[in-house]
Amino acid sequence: MYLADVHGTFRFLAFDFDATDTPTIGLPDSVADTIAFTSTLRSLRIPYLVTASGSQWGRHVWIRLANPVAARTVRSLAHLVKRAHRSLDLSPLTNPRTGCVRIPASAHRSGTCSTPVLADPAGDPNEQLALFSAGATMLDLRRLTKHLTMMLTVLDTAGTSAPTPPERRPRPVETPTALSGPTIVGTRTPGIRLDEASDGHRSALHATLSTPIALNDDHSGPAFAVLLRMAANGWSSDDVLTAARTAPALEYLRTSRYSGTGRTERPNAHQFAARQWSRAVTAWNAWTDTNPRRSRTVIDNGGRVLAQQIQQAADTDRSLWTGHAGVHRRCVLDALCLVAWETGRTEFDIDQRRLALTAGVTQPTASRSLSWLRDNGWITRIDASRGARSDRYRMEPPPTACEVESQGVPAPDPTLGSHLHQLLLHARHDLWTAPGLGGPCGATHRALLSGHRGVASLVHATGHTPALIAEHLEQLQDLGLVTRCGRAVQKVVAVMAAAATRLGVAGVVEARQRLYTAESLMWEWWQRELTWRRAPRLRKPIRAEHPIPLLRGRFPTKPDGRADFAGALGRLLASLSRASALEAA
Repeated sequence: MYLADVHGTFRFLAFDFDATDTPTIGLPDSVADTIAFTSTLRSLRIPYLVTASGSQWGRHVWIRLANPVAARTVRSLAHLVKRAHRSLDLSPLTNPRTGCVRIPASAHRSGTCSTPVLADPAGDPNEQLALFSAGATMLDLRRLTKHLTMMLTVLDTAGTSAPTPPERRPRPVETPTALSGPTIVGTRTPGIRLDEASDGHRSALHATLSTPIALNDDHSGPAFAVLLRMAANGWSSDDVLTAARTAPALEYLRTSRYSGTGRTERPNAHQFAARQWSRAVTAWNAWTDTNPRRSRTVIDNGGRVLAQQIQQAADTDRSLWTGHAGVHRRCVLDALCLVAWETGRTEFDIDQRRLALTAGVTQPTASRSLSWLRDNGWITRIDASRGARSDRYRMEPPPTACEVESQGVPAPDPTLGSHLHQLLLHARHDLWTAPGLGGPCGATHRALLSGHRGVASLVHATGHTPALIAEHLEQLQDLGLVTRCGRAVQKVVAVMAAAATRLGVAGVVEARQRLYTAESLMWEWWQRELTWRRAPRLRKPIRAEHPIPLLRGRFPTKPDGRADFAGALGRLLASLSRASALEAA
């Protein structure tokens, strides 16, 4: 019988005491632990039922719960009982999905039967069953937890001297907390195309994702294999979790086996998928460490060295990156350098929406910034967009770089990638979308986090005027991001989130990402529709071969037969909003 219901809350507790061996003298550990544990329950007046199950000395101690109890509470109690009684099997009480124990009077594979064991052999079994049926309350479990904690504390400290006072040490200097998030913000599909081989791997992976698995077959193995391929192909966490909602090959992440060949929805499918993806990434990283030659690691084909040179050249002239437009251009340049660092290449396709999300700007701003960088010699567009493919750019040597004689090109700073990552995480925070703040104020705050203090140092680091720096410091102090003495606060993440909520801009970047995701999906949907329309009648592709159900149907049209792009965008936005609401719930 399963101890928990479909919601993951426990209705029964079954403490399974297993006997590993039979002693020649005395009682087995399982029987001794059962006697000790039930004596504790009797002293606390908690009703229970003991059954002999399995082997000769196996014991089950049943407790019926008057009200459902959360899995976390049961897990904590089980670990306390385990510390006091070593023969306890934790698995039934620590896994609310699959934890089960044979009910009393059921048969065992050894030929025995689970029979009740009465504390008083001459007592009335019906009376004990009536007490057991009354059930234990949450207050009873709290008293049991408190009793076990006190008992274990006494046992752990018995025979020891009084604890010595801790040595007083100087308080360490705290460093600002770091923001967290994806390196390259994605819409849904990878936006960086490296070569034709990468396109082939991606197409094969999408075909595998669209292949359903028979109900009688194993679902966990194929799903984990697909997750490993996603990790090998550089999928982001957002891309994987989006595919996990609909991809037929990832059915295991959404449902679990139920009643033979049936399947039922997982109550916490999003968290389960995130854990499985973390396991896959860990396994892939471990494999690449042991197989460096066979793994598809990043090989620097000039991208990292060039990113280092571009960053050094950009830092020499701060006047290029002042004002709202200048700060946004620098964020776009930093995002391009981060792509070059992550891929090790100097040429790559760039989706403007994906680039805008990574740099913390809007898509029109990213387009204008790319035009400025192209006109000033920082990048070159070598191929225009066609169909579903984006513009292809090449990073150019910095225009302000000077020729120096050297025996070789110095190796790039290994911390440049993480440095750019943290800068862009800060730049794309919701807080800097608030009216009156913007990118320049964010640049001043980043300079403060880098260790610059005083107006003169901040002017040199950002290129802003002293008056603008003073205005930014006053705004940051009002938001609680800067102390009175001009230092950045240490708990940056929490304070920035609170400030964004206070200004009413929390969730702006997430909504922008949802809009750009819908626009990218709409364009992909339209390209698939054009491919289907242009194909010969006898060779039309199958519409169902797509991991997103909405994109398997026909593209919406108006009454006159023309494509309804607004209707398609609205349907995609509604679908993404429902998915976000379910994920948040």
